[in-house]
Amino acid sequence: MVNVGLRAYIWRDKSAENQTARELWSLNGVTYSGYRDYVSHCKEHGFPEQQMLQPKRRPSSAGGPSVAASEHSVSSLTSLSSQATVPYSFAGMQHILEDTEVRVTVLKFANLSSDLLAYGGQDGVVRIAQLGTSCSICHVLKQHHKAISDLDWSLENTFLLSAGLDGSVSMWLSATGQLLRVFLTASAALCARFHLVNQNLVMAGTESGIVQVFNCSTGKLVLGQPVPGSGSSQGGTSCSAMAVSNNLLFVADNRGVIYTWRCNIKNGILQSLALIARTAALVGTASDTASLVYSPYSSTARGQALLMSSLDGHLSLLKLADAAAGKLEIICTVEVPRAARKIRATFCPKVLITEPEYVVMGGEDTSVYIYDISKPSLGPTVITRLQGHMAPVVDVSWSYDEMLLASCDCDGAVIIWKREKGH
Repeated sequence: MVNVGLRAYIWRDKSAENQTARELWSLNGVTYSGYRDYVSHCKEHGFPEQQMLQPKRRPSSAGGPSVAASEHSVSSLTSLSSQATVPYSFAGMQHILEDTEVRVTVLKFANLSSDLLAYGGQDGVVRIAQLGTSCSICHVLKQHHKAISDLDWSLENTFLLSAGLDGSVSMWLSATGQLLRVFLTASAALCARFHLVNQNLVMAGTESGIVQVFNCSTGKLVLGQPVPGSGSSQGGTSCSAMAVSNNLLFVADNRGVIYTWRCNIKNGILQSLALIARTAALVGTASDTASLVYSPYSSTARGQALLMSSLDGHLSLLKLADAAAGKLEIICTVEVPRAARKIRATFCPKVLITEPEYVVMGGEDTSVYIYDISKPSLGPTVITRLQGHMAPVVDVSWSYDEMLLASCDCDGAVIIWKREKGH
């Protein structure tokens, strides 16, 4: 119940200037009286945030993963007066994995399966989880002695690559967890990929700015190429992220520059790695790259595209304008909240090629955001916000059937979100 007499007494003691300021106050088009009525309503019926059930995480039993499910903890940031259908609606949480207390640095769904998920942590351990009606950890892979920086599956998910800051890239047999190869890199390995055309080749980008290619069969280094600016004593260039498309390799450095390399392969043998283009994705600024993702089609770019996220909060969409020359064109750049660490972003799946450009990424505020970046003049529009993490979210990954979204945070939790059917 509102105490009108007490409010009038307090109001009377305010100066005329403060009374006028109170009457003119507004937020998002709502006056102070409207805000006061809203608070009174929430005190009686409960605040929306209190009505959103947070999952109770139970401790693991017998050393296994902790798993929970929830039909709540999903928030769509739309107008309270709007009842329009929200793209990318989620039914809730499918699973929660909490078998580690250290930061999960990277995670990735398998290519041809929605039941396999790999994730690596700050402690250098990689885990492979089997998802389904129940959830279990199939393999715990221990080889690296520093943080895992990147993961990649082979096309048929037979092999799994893990790149570590200890200066090595490991190749694992995913079915058994057996360590097959360890490739020693020139310095800390920041990114690694299988070659799409020749899966016997592994490409790695290092902190010292060297792109190295290894042969999986022999374990030997095939060749190494420095990116421009690498090798300097101070402020040298490093290979922060990479993406692949057929015989093209895209490498983003720690200054927001993307280098396009052509892998010249003849009779299954890599003859050379040629640098054919250089594109500054960030105009007028330089920032370390958090992630680089390739998409065969972007509705905004109207063709092949790359999505690059930067440490300073920039999301850049680039079009592959000329595949033969490796030429990239900046389509748009939008700003999201700055982060204190690298937070990866990726494209959202499309049902129709005419759909707007949606991307998903985590945030320092412990939420997962889906943005619409198709109208850069308006900035990124928040389409959906997923809440359930208790620490900053650093990476996200879509499943093969596009029905599950995985996200990981700095407290070691991995959440599997399930989309609503029909979306």
